Amino acid sequence: MNRIVTSWIAGLALSLSLAGPSTFAQTPAPPTLSVLGQVESVDAAARTLKLKVEDGASLTVALAEKATVMKVAPGEKSLQNAVPIGFDGIAAGDRVLVRGGARNEGRIEGALRVVVMAQTDLAARNESEQRAWRERGIAGTLISADPGNGEFILQTVNRATPSAGAPAAPVTLVVNAKKATLHRYSDTSVKFDDAKPAGIADMAAADQVRVLGTRSEDGKQVTAERVVFGSFKTVALAIEKIDPATGLLSVKDLQSNQKFTISLVPGASIRRIPAEMAAMFGGGARPGMGMGGGMGAPAGASPAGARPAEARGQNPGAPPAMGMGGRSPGASGPRGGRGMEDIVERMPAITLADLKKEDWVGAVVGRIDASGRAVAFNLLAGIEAFASRANRSGGVDVGMPAGLLDGALGVP
Repeated sequence: MNRIVTSWIAGLALSLSLAGPSTFAQTPAPPTLSVLGQVESVDAAARTLKLKVEDGASLTVALAEKATVMKVAPGEKSLQNAVPIGFDGIAAGDRVLVRGGARNEGRIEGALRVVVMAQTDLAARNESEQRAWRERGIAGTLISADPGNGEFILQTVNRATPSAGAPAAPVTLVVNAKKATLHRYSDTSVKFDDAKPAGIADMAAADQVRVLGTRSEDGKQVTAERVVFGSFKTVALAIEKIDPATGLLSVKDLQSNQKFTISLVPGASIRRIPAEMAAMFGGGARPGMGMGGGMGAPAGASPAGARPAEARGQNPGAPPAMGMGGRSPGASGPRGGRGMEDIVERMPAITLADLKKEDWVGAVVGRIDASGRAVAFNLLAGIEAFASRANRSGGVDVGMPAGLLDGALGVP
């Protein structure tokens, strides 16, 4: 929603500057006051508004006698389709752009124009977008990108079968993004509001991708409308050290044996797979499917030295906990998987204090920087049940059911 409003204000500011009175004076006119905020209260009798502006401060706005009030729909970037409304058409919760007047000590006197984006319209727009991502959204891992042809190849999984232990077949899709709008997540955030405009040339193999688009009849191609991607990966880690004071975890990648340090982003989710559920997954994980849908080694019995989940103090009877790091798009959009994502949402939430040295965790992490540090967006403990065998590099292959651990990547 913030991105909608930011785009709206930028477009309207240009429109309003062009729509203002022309002047041939040689001395430039002073810039017109422009303030964006959310309505906290309305005093119809006094024709004043109380706003909360972008910096969190409260501001009282008094309209000039001949001030105009106009309403625009979300997404509009000019006043071409604006509709005049009365002052009583403004309600608490609406977003407004105030133009003109003089600001002094928490008050604007003589505002000349108020442009309103109604809270109800914003909510309807947001719900419409979320519905579109649920119904037509696709999540996957980038295999390769072809900027010259405006295409990229995505590997995802078919999650049509809701059973937790049912096989999840890998699917390769060709995505036509010639006319799509692309954004790239920040390396330290999975919030869409922090994503920046990007192009196919900015994509790299193994990037996590969310696509809103239409599949072809044979299901092998997608015509994209919106694409959001980031350089995150899902990994299986062994905890080597925990520093409660700083929240830093020293870890080792179980597959590659690479050692690095992770810190959790604010609001990151930490969950534990209950012992009974781990046993179920361990017996039903599809061979060849790695964590998050990536290709891995066959899942099977834990290797020698791995501690069984029952011995690690897990609590299968703990009440369900909600939300894994916020909106979780999954293969069919935010909160839309209704299969594996729902299962994860019901896993018990824990804290860093519940983890200890030698625990195995799945994690979605960002890029590892030159100092050997990375950020993590969620952790899932109790993954020993998915351990298979030692690989050629001396590490351990861990294959989890596709989609069990999602990056909680936000979408528009």
